[in-house]
Amino acid sequence: MKVLGVSGSPTKNSNTDVLVKAVLDATGAETEFIKLSEINVGPCIACMKCVHTNVCVVNDDFRWLSEKVIEADAIVIGSPTYYGAASAFMKAFIERLYSKRHLKLLLSGKVAVTLAVGVAAEQMVAQWMGDALGAGGMEVVGTMTAKGTPCCFVCGSGETCAFAIWNVYSKELSGMDLGIEKAYEGYLELLPDNKPYVNGSARFLRSYRSVKDEPDVMAEAKKLGELIKERI
Repeated sequence: MKVLGVSGSPTKNSNTDVLVKAVLDATGAETEFIKLSEINVGPCIACMKCVHTNVCVVNDDFRWLSEKVIEADAIVIGSPTYYGAASAFMKAFIERLYSKRHLKLLLSGKVAVTLAVGVAAEQMVAQWMGDALGAGGMEVVGTMTAKGTPCCFVCGSGETCAFAIWNVYSKELSGMDLGIEKAYEGYLELLPDNKPYVNGSARFLRSYRSVKDEPDVMAEAKKLGELIKERI
């Protein structure tokens, strides 16, 4: 049995990578991990030349990657959340899978798991990826999410930036309580003079959030891998 893992994160050794690999390891199957940022898979160009052949004519790395998808019994995909959506790397990959859907639904019966890592909208992104794979004929047996490291933690200016991600998702601007302070308790302290889009004032208590430090998250990834093992 073969299980293919695909990460849409461009960050080296990212939390997304860690979780995809953790799911793969728990399957006990023959596995392979692909990092989309290290290869060249562009977006669908809507030429419709794949309709009757199920072969995408765009000449890039999707040609050999799609063969690995076809050969796999299960697929695990993971993406960070950028602007409330999957990364462009993952979006392009999923778009190109459409070439396998026309007329024959070539991915039908394969087992799939999706996971998303981010600050907000992770549930929506994981669900969207699952819906996309489901529409392609796959059986999505599980999804999971995790909190990652906001880019503002590592840019060098996050503590004093009025436009940092926690201010973008503030009640004042979004009208919603997205729980940024609670989600990053122990990592981030917003100071009294912090005013979204006016004056940035925060203190980093920890500069990087690693899923390896969160046993519950790693255990969830392991359970998904074990679920794949049961299904294939």
